[in-house]
Amino acid sequence: MKNFVILLSLLAVTRLAAGQVKCDATHECPAGHTCCQVAGGQWGCCPLPQAVCCSDQVHCCPNGYTCHTTTGKCSKGIYSLPWFTKQAAIVNEPEKVEAVKCDATYECPDGHTCCQVNNGEWGCCPLPQAVCCDDHVHCCPNGYTCHTTTGKCNKGLSTLAWLEKQSAIVKPLAVQKKVEAVKCDATHECPDGHTCCQVAGGQWGCCPLPQAVCCSDQVHCCPNGYTCHTTTGKCNKGLSTLAWLEKQSAIVKPLAVQKKVEAVKCDATHECPDGHTCCQVAGGQWGCCPLPQAVCCSDQVHCCPNGYTCHTTTGKCNKGIYSLPWFTKQAAIVNEPEKVEAVKCDATHECPDGHTCCQVAGGQWGCCPLPQAVCCTDQVHCCPNGYTCHTTTGKCNKQGALELTWWEKLPARKSRQ
Repeated sequence: MKNFVILLSLLAVTRLAAGQVKCDATHECPAGHTCCQVAGGQWGCCPLPQAVCCSDQVHCCPNGYTCHTTTGKCSKGIYSLPWFTKQAAIVNEPEKVEAVKCDATYECPDGHTCCQVNNGEWGCCPLPQAVCCDDHVHCCPNGYTCHTTTGKCNKGLSTLAWLEKQSAIVKPLAVQKKVEAVKCDATHECPDGHTCCQVAGGQWGCCPLPQAVCCSDQVHCCPNGYTCHTTTGKCNKGLSTLAWLEKQSAIVKPLAVQKKVEAVKCDATHECPDGHTCCQVAGGQWGCCPLPQAVCCSDQVHCCPNGYTCHTTTGKCNKGIYSLPWFTKQAAIVNEPEKVEAVKCDATHECPDGHTCCQVAGGQWGCCPLPQAVCCTDQVHCCPNGYTCHTTTGKCNKQGALELTWWEKLPARKSRQ
């Protein structure tokens, strides 16, 4: 008799409620019902207000009661009721629903949350402002915590089965064409909403997040404001922890676009692509650092971004509290011009344009690969104009400027008679 009275009370409360209960943009339940997830991530309606959704995804219990899946009962202290069965939710497709934008090419339905899935692709969690679980497959309601070992969403004493992400919607090409790409350098770019990040070998990759943090392993990245933890493979921000994302390959621009870009000239015969910096490498040759106005490291192999300092012992680029892995120089482009004037050393010897004639051992001529260079007294090396040769350290020094490794002279060539 006592249980019957409780049921009548619950039904009376249900009838007094007014207005439809919205589950998401396309599903709703009648007034006095509660939206609950059912199998396959769909919505069902529990015929009680503010009900407890049972973990079997079929039944539910009144507010304040606990589901007992072994007995099929709803318990609260000494009271026990048979649990209630969820009904199918009402499909109510709105005509003017705004999609949730994931990036320039992917979106999710209104009321969903964009979440990363495996391989850096996008999936849609069927909940607004959801928590994306780090298994890249499931998600939980806002305010809940994912427990990957149990496959549950926990919040205090409340436990729900986690939800499965669905595939994101690919936007029509007509919409995509209006989106501006993110420029990495003269020949590489990333889609709108992505971030250019260096990957192994000095190449470019695309992090599928705007203004992202590029992780030092050169493979992964984290959302803006988060810190990469390479030991755990996580992105941390205070108490918030997310699985890091994997960079994708950058897009190579069409040659028709590349041809309009001005190269960076190293000397008369060598150049680097636009957005790069000319740096000396071993043997006095030229290399290209894949960064604009970069710092050329003294090991003659690597370089750092503008404003950073090279640390050769750690292989890092440092600026205050920030530390990045240094970048590897690439070979410069040889671009022999047809009408370059040689630098004449004497009647029978000359150096290429942009070089300086210097005496070497035995009274012969050598070529320093710098214009108006300083010829060092060891007759083997040279320094840039305005610098002083230090033969004991093998360096080029200039007050107030960065110390440079000196350059080696190359043999002069015989003049064309």
